[in-house]
Amino acid sequence: MIETERFAQKIRDAGQEWAEAEREVAVAEAGEKKMNATLMLTAQIEHGCKTVAAQSTWADQQASMEIARIQKGVAKGLLAGAKSNYLAAEVSFKTWQTIQASTRMEKRVYGS
Repeated sequence: MIETERFAQKIRDAGQEWAEAEREVAVAEAGEKKMNATLMLTAQIEHGCKTVAAQSTWADQQASMEIARIQKGVAKGLLAGAKSNYLAAEVSFKTWQTIQASTRMEKRVYGS
């Protein structure tokens, strides 16, 4: 029973990591959108870019926009890692479960 609880705790921990990574992705995406809107407004007011395409192009050229996009990418990478940790915990438990079932079957068959 202790082994089962250890696996359950690993899955809960991985699930918590996944939830935190999802939150970080949401924060990064919101930050990117906010930065884009701010830079597009700056392009319109301070640099005279009249069209959305011109504003967007100007915003894309700014270092702060690049940083916001990199932060979003990092957050998505952490999410992918958290998902794989969760799946690894599940697979580990299922493997253990299969071994336990096989051991029980062998005991029944061979009377050990």
